[in-house]
Formats: sequence, structure tokens, C-alpha cells
Amino acid sequence: MLTSANLRLAYWKNRRDVRGLIHLLAVAPRAAASAGRLWMTRYRSRRPVLVIALIEHIGDIVAAEPIARFARLRHPSHRVIWVTRHANRELVASFSGVDQVLVVRCLTEWMLVWSWGVADIVWDLHLRSRICETCHIPLAKDPTAPDDTRYFMFGNLLDVECLCAGLPKLADSPRFAPPTDVRLRVDHLNLPGRFFVIHCESSDPKKDWPADHWNDLIARVRERYGIAVAEIGSRPKVAGREGGPAVRNLCGTLSVVESAEVIRRAALFIGIDSGPAHLANAVGTQGVILVGDYRAFRHYMPYSGGYQTGELADIVYAPGVVAQLPVAAAFAAIQARLDRILPPTAAPLRDA
Repeated sequence: MLTSANLRLAYWKNRRDVRGLIHLLAVAPRAAASAGRLWMTRYRSRRPVLVIALIEHIGDIVAAEPIARFARLRHPSHRVIWVTRHANRELVASFSGVDQVLVVRCLTEWMLVWSWGVADIVWDLHLRSRICETCHIPLAKDPTAPDDTRYFMFGNLLDVECLCAGLPKLADSPRFAPPTDVRLRVDHLNLPGRFFVIHCESSDPKKDWPADHWNDLIARVRERYGIAVAEIGSRPKVAGREGGPAVRNLCGTLSVVESAEVIRRAALFIGIDSGPAHLANAVGTQGVILVGDYRAFRHYMPYSGGYQTGELADIVYAPGVVAQLPVAAAFAAIQARLDRILPPTAAPLRDA
């Protein structure tokens, strides 16, 4: 939460930064309004309030979905409210264990709301080292909580998030069922009956695989299985490339929950370690995930459930960073999984 020591630190860091000072001045009234909404919820529902806070990164939020269901099981009389950014609102509102979503604009706003003690129980899932990117106020947490230099040493993302909140580790998998209105919206995309989904670009380039590797891989997959391929993400890396394989471009056109529904309908998800891979795990689509060394982590495991056990996915590890992963290794993993469910064919079922 926010402490007086944190505020003093923020002052010294921002005293010559006009942008940071303006941000700090704007945060206080927004936080007061958010705290007021929490109080009104508590007053009107006449129920105690349990707040789960995780405001950013889609993959982290999806991985933490079992915590919402655990909250409902452990505290059935409480109203479960998840605090996050506006961009994640639709996703979190679809979690079965969440009663309400409280939108904040930054980590500092959440820290102020937390420090005012409106909630009866708070499970904050952020790493100990998190700071507001604008005003640079650090999150004050138990010094034994995981930080961003060694978090994967404590287990997968769900394990880490449980430790950050002081909860027992949950042996569970994320579950997500896109709402009916989302399914209707995706119906209008006229997707093929059978297709693969690929996701090629994460928020951190260190997790990405080269475009020419993707082109080679997709060409091999289409030649062997004759099946359509669609690319999702914020921008295309394979779709529309001159001389590359035919890939339908859905990049930049889907919301997070629409992406989840597209993945749910796919025969296979192929991607790098990123938010859509966690969505694939949550909707139960089989996957092949390409992973390499990241920061200080070697052979790390981000996923719980079927993506961790190998029941639903194969995690293909590179001998170093993921860019060093050979195309043949990725294709071999795809073959091993798909040969059990799709017959090889030279004729495409339908172009994307």
C-alpha cells in the first residue's frame, strides 16, 4: 500500500518533473472517488468486501483467475471486487468468481485506495518491486514477497501471485468462458471450421521468434495439414507479408475476450510466452508454446493446469533466447500433437 515513506520518496523523485507532479495531483481525487465507490458498494450490498488487485498484463491476470474462485469459496459472504485498468475490465468481469470490477488508472491510485482501508480483505497480487510508471511511487509490501528479479524461482505465475497476496499455492488452472455476446460477435468473422491460431509478438521483444522462422513454420504446417491459419495480436508479423504463406490477419481487430473466443474455436494455438497463450490455457485449446531464456530465468514455467502438465500443451524450450529455437524443433512438437487429432493432407480445408 501507500506509506508516508513512499510519498516522501515520490516527492524527491518528482520535484523537478512537472509531469510526475501533475500526475500525483490528479491521482488523489480519482482515488477518493474510487474509494467512495467501494464504500457505497459495501454499504448498499450490506456485505463485507474482498478486493483482489492486479491492474496490468493480460497474461498475469488470466493466470490469476483461480484466485477469484478461491475467494468465492473461502469467503462466500463477501462481495469479490477486482481492481484493474479499463483495458482489462471486460476480461475480468467475465471471471466467474468476480462480482464487480473497480477501474483505476494507475498503481498509485490503487495504493491510495488501499491505504484508506475501505475494503475488509485485500489480496494484492503485484510483485513487491512494482512502481507507478509515471510518478515512480513503489508499492510497499512484505519484503519477503517475490520481486521482479526472481519471481519465477517461486513457481509458475499463479504460484507467485498467491505468494504476493499471502495465500497458499493453488493447484488449479485458469478457466474462462467467453460470454454469449462475445461469441455472437466472433460468429460474424466467418472463421473456418478448422484452423490454427498463431500469436507472434509479445510486449517484450526478448520473447519473440523471428518472422522468417514463423513463415517457414506456417508453410510446413499448411503443407502437411492443409488447414487455415489466423494471426492475432496487436499487429501482424506473418499475415500479409509478400511471398509468405496465406494467413488471415485478425491483428488489431479483436478485443481480449474476442481473442479468447477465436482461440477457443481453434484446433491449435501456436505462440510465444504472452497473454494469448494464457488465454489458450484458460479456454482449453491445445497449444505449442515457444519459450527461451528470459532475464535470469532458464527453463521457466509460466503456466498452471494443462499447459504446465503437458496434457493441453507442449512447451518447446530454446537452447538460449527464443530466437535461437530451430524451426524443426517447433514443427516436431506441432506434428506430435496434431497427428493424434488431424490427418495429414495436401489439400487445404479452407483458406483463412
